[in-house]
Amino acid sequence: MVGFQTKLKHAEQVRVFRTIPGLEQAEFARLGGLHRNTFLNSPTLLDRQLRLKQAPHIRFAGQITGCEGYVESAAVGLLAGLMTAAQVAGQDWSAPPRTTALGALLAHITGDAEADSYQPMNVNFGLFPPVDADVKKKVRKEAYTARAKADLAGWIA
Repeated sequence: MVGFQTKLKHAEQVRVFRTIPGLEQAEFARLGGLHRNTFLNSPTLLDRQLRLKQAPHIRFAGQITGCEGYVESAAVGLLAGLMTAAQVAGQDWSAPPRTTALGALLAHITGDAEADSYQPMNVNFGLFPPVDADVKKKVRKEAYTARAKADLAGWIA
């Protein structure tokens, strides 16, 4: 098994796994445990293009920036690549709108989060600017999504 994080002691993990049919006699080469992710205090250290403020020739991407999750880490890597490509080509680069998942996560990492209590974050609607107050809770996620799709299409164009 891969990706198993737990506070359970190894003996308890073995006991639980042995309750799964077919694993009663299994040998476990490695059991799960907690790990600590290391990350930068990005809102303090990085500019809006993921560059180190004190050394702008250094750009960070992925989990070290304080995004949480495989997709989010890859997305921040994609953004860093786009930023770097634009820089090398001598072109201006504009961030995706904050109303999109990419833009909301980038904004969280590079300054919108409270630096004193900064923690890694998955993409979630709490990072997005609010939609109209008139939008009923039942359809709010659809409203966030429709706005993000429209704004992302404009950014791509």
